[in-house]
Amino acid sequence: MTPAMPPLRLIISLALIFALSPLAIDMYLPTIPAIAGELSVPVQDIAITVSLYILGLSFGQFFGGPISDYIGRRPVLFTGLAIFALASLIIAYTDSLQVFWAARFLQALGGGLASVVVPAIVRDHTEGQATAKLFSHIMLITIIAPAIAPSIGTLLYSVSGWRMVFIALAVYAVAVSVMAMIFVGRVSKTEAPVVKAATQENLLARYRFVLSNATAMRYLLSQGFAFGVMMTFVANAALVYIDQYGVTETQFSMLFAANIVMMAVGNRLNNYLLNSILAARIMQMALVFQCFATGSLLLLSGFMPPLWVVVPLIMLAVGSLSGVMGNSQASALQFFPNHSGVASALLGSAQYLIGGVVSGVSTLFLSDKMWPMTITMFVGAFLAWVFVPKIPRAPLQADFRAEPNS
Repeated sequence: MTPAMPPLRLIISLALIFALSPLAIDMYLPTIPAIAGELSVPVQDIAITVSLYILGLSFGQFFGGPISDYIGRRPVLFTGLAIFALASLIIAYTDSLQVFWAARFLQALGGGLASVVVPAIVRDHTEGQATAKLFSHIMLITIIAPAIAPSIGTLLYSVSGWRMVFIALAVYAVAVSVMAMIFVGRVSKTEAPVVKAATQENLLARYRFVLSNATAMRYLLSQGFAFGVMMTFVANAALVYIDQYGVTETQFSMLFAANIVMMAVGNRLNNYLLNSILAARIMQMALVFQCFATGSLLLLSGFMPPLWVVVPLIMLAVGSLSGVMGNSQASALQFFPNHSGVASALLGSAQYLIGGVVSGVSTLFLSDKMWPMTITMFVGAFLAWVFVPKIPRAPLQADFRAEPNS
């Protein structure tokens, strides 16, 4: 029997934890030139800390997941939040570029430790479609973070300078810690047996067990390439919208926010469809839409299509992720009732690594048209569709069979 949906306070707590990294990535973007000016370094030396954060986030998730299987979710969660808060304060008060880099990586490491336990906690509390629906609720709240983060950063900067952005991030981490202490249970219904089973295997054996599941790994690759579609757009958005189409910074912010609105709409549609359609089937359909949108963009690239054609197609390509991210995690995690920490670590770290590589490829080519962006987006979407497991139509009850308890 599928467990009931966890209480709203737990859902909100997990979403606020998950929002930590989107806020850390996007809030300081408007202040990068000011930081570079005050530290007397080139802008590129500060901009590279976006990549440093993604790298640290991957490391934190990769190691935090299996550790949470051994010692429990809460110790890893609160350790991660404490590291994030401390590193944020170090960034806020440093005048050294090297310290800034190191603290930024440390901040990301803490963010990775905190965020990787969220999918594991979801898997601890739910099964099957309930897992996918809980992910959908969490994603809806998390979607808001990147939409408002740049505006919050700009406001804090205008009031008290760029350092206030990182002080605010530290305060946010402390506030989330307090909320998690109250609403995130000490031991979930399956955490105790998970930890007991974890002590019987070494870390290498646990990763080998997860990696040996071919179906789950296909979900991992599919999720990573689909996420790379969005990261490619983010990496090229200013070049396409501002340089090629000549929109203003204000118009750019509105066009960027339109993608967030589309993701929110897609999230609600996904949550409704989960009442009658398997999460894996919804993911397949979403990837078809993403392929259609990116393929259309690619075909139109050579003709410099009007902006009113480009924007809806990009919105569809990015918005399709609403039917991919939570559903792919739910579908993959179903195989690992006793290895959800390791599986969550691999899903999270692979998503950022694959997405970062895919988007990075698009920046290697120079062109006065959209070719580099549209080719990379289509290839990413197509590979995501190729890798996703193709399951036949089935009743809602015919969910994936989990691996036997180890």
